[in-house]
Amino acid sequence: MEIIVKSGALKNVCGKLEGLLPVKPAIMITSGILFEVKETGFFLTATDLENTMRVSIECEKNKKGSMVITGKKFISLIKQLPDEDVKIIKKENSAEVVCKNSKYTFPCMDYEEFPKLPKFTGDVSVKINGDVLRNAIDKVRFCIDPEEPRPHFRGGLFDIKEDSLNFIGTDTKRLSLFKITSEEKYATPYKCLLPFKLMGIISMLADSGENVDVSIGKNQIVFNFKNTYLVSQLLAGSEDFPDYAKVIPSEKLLKYAYIKKEELLSTLKRISLFTSERYNKVKMSIGRDVLILSVVSPDVGEAHEKIDIEYADDKEQDLAFPPNYLIDFLHKAGDEKIILGFSSEKSPIIMRGDKSSDYLYVAMPLKLD
Repeated sequence: MEIIVKSGALKNVCGKLEGLLPVKPAIMITSGILFEVKETGFFLTATDLENTMRVSIECEKNKKGSMVITGKKFISLIKQLPDEDVKIIKKENSAEVVCKNSKYTFPCMDYEEFPKLPKFTGDVSVKINGDVLRNAIDKVRFCIDPEEPRPHFRGGLFDIKEDSLNFIGTDTKRLSLFKITSEEKYATPYKCLLPFKLMGIISMLADSGENVDVSIGKNQIVFNFKNTYLVSQLLAGSEDFPDYAKVIPSEKLLKYAYIKKEELLSTLKRISLFTSERYNKVKMSIGRDVLILSVVSPDVGEAHEKIDIEYADDKEQDLAFPPNYLIDFLHKAGDEKIILGFSSEKSPIIMRGDKSSDYLYVAMPLKLD
C-alpha cells in the first residue's frame, strides 16, 4: 500500500476519528486505525466496538492494500505536521509516514484481526439537515446522565412521529425536548435510544449545508454524512422511556413571566457563587414585574439580586432550583427573552424562548425551606 495525501485532509479526518478511539480498548486492535486503499478510494476506519466510523479521503493512489497502526500516536503526529504532502507506505511489518524531509515509522498490527464493518439492515430511514441535527443533539444532551443506573435514562430518545422528529433528554429531574417539524409524513412511528457518546460524535460530525441520511434497525443506527459512514449500537429500553408528553405541564394551567435571558443568566452566575455542596439552591421570588433571586448559605454567605420582568399577576410565587438547572438551559436557549411557566412550588416548570416553538425545557423545583 502506498498513497500521497494532503496533510490538511488527514488532519480533518483524524479530528473525526480521535473522539471515537477507546481510552481503554477492550481488545488491543481497536486502539488502531484501519487504512484501506481500494479501487473505490482511500478509507480510514476506527471502532470502539459499539461505534464504528469509516471516512473516505482523496489521495493519489500508487498501490492498493490494508494495514492497522496505533491510532492515537498517528493522530498526534499528523496534528504536528506542516501543510505539505504526506506519503504513507506499508512495508512488511511497518508503516512509513514521510513528510518533506522527515520520516516516521510505526509498527503494524494484523489488519485481519480488525473488527469487520457491521452488517446493517434498516427498518426506518429519515433525512435531517446537518445543522438542525447538531442543534437538536446539543439542546438535549446536557440533560442526560450517562452514569444513571437505569439504562433507558443513559441516552437520548429519538422519537419519529407522523409529522415530526423529536429528540428528548432527561435525568428524571429535568427534561429537554427539541422538535423538528417536517412537511414529510412518516408512515411508521418509531422510537430508539441514542447512547450519550454517540450523541457527542453526531454533534461533532454534522455540518450545516448537508443533509444526513439516518437509517434505524432493531439494535443499530447508521448515519451517512458526507464522506463519513457511522454505524452504532442502540441502547435497549426505549419502551421503558417515560411518556414525555405527560411530563410536560399543561400550558393552560400555568402562569407566565417573561424575562431577559442575558440578565437572568448573568445574575444567576453571580449569586451561584454563594452556593455550596450542602446548600446548592437558588430561590426565585416572582412578583408583579419583579424577580428576586437569593441564596442563603451558612457555608459561604448570602446573595440577593432583583431584576425587572414582565409578570402581570398580583399573586406572588416562590420557587427553588439548583442554579445549574437554570444556567444550563439559558446557555442553550437562543432567544433574547425567556418565558417561564409555573403553577406552584411543587409542580414542574417549563422554560422556552419567547419566539421558539421547537425547544422546550421542563424542571422540577426543589423543596422550599
